[in-house]
Amino acid sequence: MSTVSNIDERINEEKPFSIEELFFSRTDERGVIQSGNSVFQRVSAFDWDEIIKAPHRVIRHPDMPKAVFWLLWDTIKKGEPIGAYVKNKAKDGCYYWVFAIVTPIEGGYSSTRIKPSSDVFKLIEREYEALRIVENERNLDAEDSAKILLERIKELGFRDYKSFMAHALSAEIKARDEQLGRSVNGNVGCFDRLETSAKYLLGKTEEILKVYSENEYVPLNLRVQATQLGNVGLPMCIVSNNYTAISEELQSDMAVFTEKSKEVARTIDNGQFLTAAAQIQSEMIEAFGNETPSGFFDHEDELNNLQSQQAIHTKNAAASLVEISRQINAFAENCADMRRLSTSLEVTRVMGKIESASLGSSISSLDALIDDLGVFQKALMDGLKEIDDANKALHVDVTQLLKAA
Repeated sequence: MSTVSNIDERINEEKPFSIEELFFSRTDERGVIQSGNSVFQRVSAFDWDEIIKAPHRVIRHPDMPKAVFWLLWDTIKKGEPIGAYVKNKAKDGCYYWVFAIVTPIEGGYSSTRIKPSSDVFKLIEREYEALRIVENERNLDAEDSAKILLERIKELGFRDYKSFMAHALSAEIKARDEQLGRSVNGNVGCFDRLETSAKYLLGKTEEILKVYSENEYVPLNLRVQATQLGNVGLPMCIVSNNYTAISEELQSDMAVFTEKSKEVARTIDNGQFLTAAAQIQSEMIEAFGNETPSGFFDHEDELNNLQSQQAIHTKNAAASLVEISRQINAFAENCADMRRLSTSLEVTRVMGKIESASLGSSISSLDALIDDLGVFQKALMDGLKEIDDANKALHVDVTQLLKAA
């Protein structure tokens, strides 16, 4: 039996378990433990009669930021799965880290865990420590702490927490496979490329928006200067008005374009996470199926629950692939519309160049403004070309994943 002094002495001691080991636990809707596997029982250091019917917080480590549990409960109460790095505390005082995949199921929640070992894990250890210090210094509640964590996730280069957890789980699976001497799962590799293409696509979209905003008032300035020329400036006013009308249509299309690129990225995140979760769940089923029943719960029922979760993850991952394919096609059509508008802008700009030349070289300010339009035009066309290439790369990988599914 562990005494208080023993527990205090072991607070900084890590509980060992191997990289190939997986463990799970199932709770009711209140978070009370209903079942688990032998690895969970062994690592937690509780006997079965102590851990069954105990609240899951019995293994919560004081080093964990409140923010993580707020995000976890906020997500699973919406009926959505979530992945998170969690530092737990065993009965004997030792700590152990896991990456947990928590899934809402009928009557409660199921959590399957793996041993984290990627560079993302090393990063999050530091982030959790820093956040916990902030929580204590500011006496933050869980929701306010979660806001800080979400902002920090964005600062680290992720769109949101779902983007982070998809990337993290994929990174953990690759690190785990490498240590186990296994080749990376082909679907996981494809989703990694999809993630890279989606980030590139979003980056290029933001670049186009930035260039547009920098040149948004050039047509207006062109019209003002043309108006100051009186009657001789009327043709240039017409050119400027035409450019403005096309530019406004382009702006409207860019709003749709940006949102569609975000939709593609969000769906890829979802598919990436579900595909990785299905892989881990498949391994968990095999491991649990080989265990000797504990006698504290129905082993066969728990195995069926795990199989049902795996089937749901696989089904939803396949559905996300179909949705990604649909979104990519819609995005390509939107890209084609943008190119059409870009071509119209170029024609109008060339007309402006001709009109400016007819006014004589003394109107240098008009030439400078038209040159600015040319810079925007080139940036737009170049950006659309690169976005189109990224979209084609997405299409290739999604097609491969759909065939595998």
